[in-house]
Amino acid sequence: MRYEKLGVVLLVATCAFTSAYAQKYPERPITLVIPFPPGASTDAFGRLIAQRMALDLKQQVVVVNRDGAAGVIGTNYVARSAPDGYTLLWGTSSGLAIMPALKKKLPYDPQRDFAPISLGAKVSWVLAVHPSVPADNVKALVALAKKYPGKLNFASAGTGGAPHLAGELFKATTGIDVVHIPYRGTALFAVDLVAGQVDYGFASPLTTQPFTRTGRLRALAVTAAKRLDVYPEVPTMGEAGYPTFELTQWYAMVAPAGTPAGIIATLNAAVRNALTDPNVVKRLANDGGMPAPTTPEGLAAFIRDDTASYAKIAEKAGIKTE
Repeated sequence: MRYEKLGVVLLVATCAFTSAYAQKYPERPITLVIPFPPGASTDAFGRLIAQRMALDLKQQVVVVNRDGAAGVIGTNYVARSAPDGYTLLWGTSSGLAIMPALKKKLPYDPQRDFAPISLGAKVSWVLAVHPSVPADNVKALVALAKKYPGKLNFASAGTGGAPHLAGELFKATTGIDVVHIPYRGTALFAVDLVAGQVDYGFASPLTTQPFTRTGRLRALAVTAAKRLDVYPEVPTMGEAGYPTFELTQWYAMVAPAGTPAGIIATLNAAVRNALTDPNVVKRLANDGGMPAPTTPEGLAAFIRDDTASYAKIAEKAGIKTE
């Protein structure tokens, strides 16, 4: 009986300590790890959110870029960090859903090693074709591909990446037979698409805008549920005749597993406030981003569902990563 009473006392003391700790949080600057180099959209969106969060938290949110291995190095660094709320991750759909869906050997488990805070932003893909391709809309592109099976090709920034999976989903949705040409990175893929070496591809608005504005590429559709402010004239895939086709890349904030619930709640509120700030919303929209705040539980469910969706696409396409 004495041991049971002692256990209750220790439990109450632990909860009280955790609550008091969370109430004082944050007492020093917070580090937000971005697992990609400066300059990319992941970095730009992460810094934007960090700056706004600092106002609510009344502490600096210092962005640190720990890039390498397609985001694995930075992501794993946070997974192994102390669960005290002072080291956070601006995670990506690639590191938290796509690579796990492809059963890549990762040093971390997104479901086990992280405490979800909130989804941050979604970014649509743009289906872009070279002007030499005689197709002014998605239906015309599909008809062309069916007329010449195996002749058209689409490019991506690498096998197993989100643009590749978008292309495979497009194939499965429309029943077309086209050839996938993987590149080592977005820059090389974009150069050859603009040069007409490949017929079409899925890319971010940041990648396509400079070329669609000058007529060097043609945007046929966006893959989000709604049209983008930066492409108001471009229909969604649903509007183009494919209502089941919806795919976005996304960014989310997570902490190491075991971070106290009170701290998670504080961070969730700061992220949600950032994503409803008109200035943040406008800047996201300018780069094709859409704010998408969630509860921690909502983010956990979203990651599980998205991982399952990507796994189905990869399985149907026969994509092997090992």
